[in-house]
Amino acid sequence: MRYKEIFQAMKMKKHNIPEEVIRQFETVMPYVDSWPVSATNPNPEKRVAANKKFYELMDKHLTEEQRLLLYEYGGSCRGGETGRQSKLLKDQIAGMSIADKIQQMNTNPYMYRTRLNEDGTITATCCCHCLQYRKNPDTWHCSVLPYHYGCAAGAALYNLKKALDVKARIKSIDYPQNDDGKMEMTFTFEILE
Repeated sequence: MRYKEIFQAMKMKKHNIPEEVIRQFETVMPYVDSWPVSATNPNPEKRVAANKKFYELMDKHLTEEQRLLLYEYGGSCRGGETGRQSKLLKDQIAGMSIADKIQQMNTNPYMYRTRLNEDGTITATCCCHCLQYRKNPDTWHCSVLPYHYGCAAGAALYNLKKALDVKARIKSIDYPQNDDGKMEMTFTFEILE
């Protein structure tokens, strides 16, 4: 999860997060980190504790709607082959209807399995490599459910918006309750006009 981007988004006036709440997040920001060990945060125990505190603060002070909005800023996997393919797809499927774009996108093995719902929302299904590492919270950042799903939803949103050339937001996240590290996640996105 991109904690710093989420924190910067919290401070945007349009998100209406009170100053006193932002100050509580400021206390953990020096210690949160997306990677097990870094030059600025070499202590993995302190990092894991700070990440957990970050999530607890989100639960305590933010609504579900605010959390979903902030995940849009915090999706980690914006590059790699999925990111590259989303940029290529954008040009290949430009000018098509959204249904045709989704159908074409589903032929690409690097993209999310996606469907257009009757209500105009988009549902995407995928796995996340972070699920494989979540079982060892001392060496990986994705140790607390459901927050690593929020990270994956933000990444999926970023790549789908790029590929489909639409404005959208996260509407819901459906994650397995008894996650064994191999389960798929499902995200629903609302297309914005």
